[in-house]
Amino acid sequence: MNTKHAAFIISFVIVALGAVLVIGCRPEDAERAESADASEIVATIGDYAITKDELRQRLAQSIRPQRDSYNRPPERVTAESVLHEMLVEKAMILEGRALGYTDDESVSNSIGRYRQRRFIQALVNDYVQENVPVSQAEIDEKIAADPNVTPEQARVQVLQPKVGPVLRAYLAELQKKFELKKVERNFARAAQIHQRLLTQPAEPRGRTVFWITNQQIQTELGRDERDLVLATYTGGQFTLYDWFRALNEIAPPGRPKDLSTPGGVERLLDRGLEPAILEAEAVLRGYDKKEELVRDIRAREDMAILGKVRMEKYQEVPQPSDEQIRAYFDQNEQMFATEAALKIDQIWCKDFQTAEQVRKTLEGGGTFETVKAAQSLRAEEVERNTYASSEGVFWEELWKGEPGDIVGPVRGFYDDGIKWRVVKVIEKTPAEPRPYSDSVKSQVQSAMMAQQSRDHITRYGVSLLDKYPHEVYAEKIQDIDPLEVTGTEVDPAR
Repeated sequence: MNTKHAAFIISFVIVALGAVLVIGCRPEDAERAESADASEIVATIGDYAITKDELRQRLAQSIRPQRDSYNRPPERVTAESVLHEMLVEKAMILEGRALGYTDDESVSNSIGRYRQRRFIQALVNDYVQENVPVSQAEIDEKIAADPNVTPEQARVQVLQPKVGPVLRAYLAELQKKFELKKVERNFARAAQIHQRLLTQPAEPRGRTVFWITNQQIQTELGRDERDLVLATYTGGQFTLYDWFRALNEIAPPGRPKDLSTPGGVERLLDRGLEPAILEAEAVLRGYDKKEELVRDIRAREDMAILGKVRMEKYQEVPQPSDEQIRAYFDQNEQMFATEAALKIDQIWCKDFQTAEQVRKTLEGGGTFETVKAAQSLRAEEVERNTYASSEGVFWEELWKGEPGDIVGPVRGFYDDGIKWRVVKVIEKTPAEPRPYSDSVKSQVQSAMMAQQSRDHITRYGVSLLDKYPHEVYAEKIQDIDPLEVTGTEVDPAR
């Protein structure tokens, strides 16, 4: 195996070193978290269980405004409504599995790549830990050279130059262990097939698409071509289909120019064999049985299946006619008006009590600018325009204010959470209706299709929940407030 191709694996490992070698989660921590989740199951369907923590995480995402260009009030988000969405998704995954979607090439290829990456990451990181020593003296030397470097960063810096030679030797060792043999007699035919797909596509690719597409790989390779063996190793083989999948991993501008020659075929083969051999070693060592990897791979598989189910359902929704689009606009004209806007200044506070005190100070004669400079978590923040599409559930309360008014304490989205603030309304610009036009028509069509797709998915989800038995433990979610799961401080009196 050409050692220069080892750079692919080496760079992959370096990226993971900081996350896994240095600050990785201890197994006992993961086990404790898992057992805690299991004790707080809020719903079950099939072999899936939804925990309270998972529901809280989803709520924190769902409460945020769904940004689009249409003026409509946000849908009310509750623990019950979000849990229902999660159950519908699990039901669609169960249905997708029952329909054999795990065998669909678009799903299996995606999951195969993810599984391979996770196996290699785990295997190589373990190998590096066992075979690349790092002394405290080396770490101290890095810190002495740059006091701003943390011990973890220093450790990674020490590891980086050592990893390359160790992994190159490891790859050579595995090549011998798995008795890797290239089937060179098939390289010329592989080169011819590549040339055909590149220069004679069965269907036109488009004027700007000058590379072999994934669609071609799926549809234009005959069965005997797919199965053309380019290399064998203990327990497996590397076919032309695998070779084209390796090609598809390379962005078109960076693809080699000599792939229609036997030599070019071999060089790309070398690149593709490295992860294949490492994956084989990982399986041999039992990484495919490790609980964390199995769980993560299944979760990724679930998402791929869910995506395919949704896509098929979306494709069942017919395109509306011009008459239907115009009728939808006439019925929902306010949705397509220019978006109402507020120009505001705001004082972000650490909790409700601070926000209440800020309001009292302003009412007592304090200037907004002075109080902001002294109290705001973002004193440097300037006046800005805000909209319903960014404020979500908090917009209605803000819109009640008139220019010059002080609004609050009122909550708002702050980084990944929610915090209390006191807001000064500076300008208020109502929405203005727009006349129907070609540019508006495209927005109307998108909004109409999105609504019809959501309705179609909702009906489908209800039918699946009738099909797949499920149970909701309502008493466990009664105390969940969507605004609390995102890190807000709540007024006890409200």
